[in-house]
Amino acid sequence: MLLEQNAALRRDLDTARAELRALRVRDLAAGARGEHVATLDANPEVEELRRERDQALAAAQRGETDLLSLRNVVQRLMMENTRLLGGEEQTPRP
Repeated sequence: MLLEQNAALRRDLDTARAELRALRVRDLAAGARGEHVATLDANPEVEELRRERDQALAAAQRGETDLLSLRNVVQRLMMENTRLLGGEEQTPRP
């Protein structure tokens, strides 16, 4: 489930980046034509995309942290199970 969420967040991040690139290209083209171009920082649409990007990055980082934690738990459980199973085999059975 976390892998799916992480993948979805990465897709959202890629979409936001593509939209930012498209806006930047549009503004650069307008500037080259001599049109008045509002700065990207003053554009509320760009600011909203940046906020969404930052949220997606933060969520992706949390997802990766959760995955690492779960991996560590699984590794510890596997080690403990191996130890316990190995201990049972060494114990003589009546």
